[in-house]
Amino acid sequence: MTEHSFLTAFSPIEHRRNDPDGREATIRKTLLSHEQDDSPFADCPMVHMARVQILDQLVPPMGDVSGSGLKTKYLIFAADIDGRVDDFLDALYRRDADFVHNVWGQCIGYPDFRGAVFFRRYIDACSFHNPLGYAGFPLSVGETLLQLRRKNALADFVSDHQGLSDKELQAAWRKNRESLKNPDLPKPGTF
Repeated sequence: MTEHSFLTAFSPIEHRRNDPDGREATIRKTLLSHEQDDSPFADCPMVHMARVQILDQLVPPMGDVSGSGLKTKYLIFAADIDGRVDDFLDALYRRDADFVHNVWGQCIGYPDFRGAVFFRRYIDACSFHNPLGYAGFPLSVGETLLQLRRKNALADFVSDHQGLSDKELQAAWRKNRESLKNPDLPKPGTF
């Protein structure tokens, strides 16, 4: 069974009125330009789920009038992966080092040095070491993708063979059964 890991990291972003040095704007622009189709996470085959977002402000509990709030903004990074966190972070850094530097490089405490080892150390320093799982899939990423491919292939078969006689349907089933049972493994990020 593949090792399963969760990552939760909170990286502080220096908050200055109107973002004079453009740090927050750089993070937002980078995240928006790397959505689903161009996501660096799509080429990390161990990823079940990854989410990166800026936490601007916490909503106070109902009735709280203290006015207390966050002193800074935070970049939240949560991932559910197969394998070790360090291997995932190395894969992400290899896939798109500029993405890493344009996002985490704008956060407080990120080192001025380039290299996956510095990225790993920074994320480890920002990590919440008792993370909770975010996705409910007990299978590996590859096994989950294969099951999704089978489900879609079966649905396509049913749709394509509507209205056939019993004999025609049985012949079509025999002809397509092997490809439905053993479809090609889809590339991560295709579903």
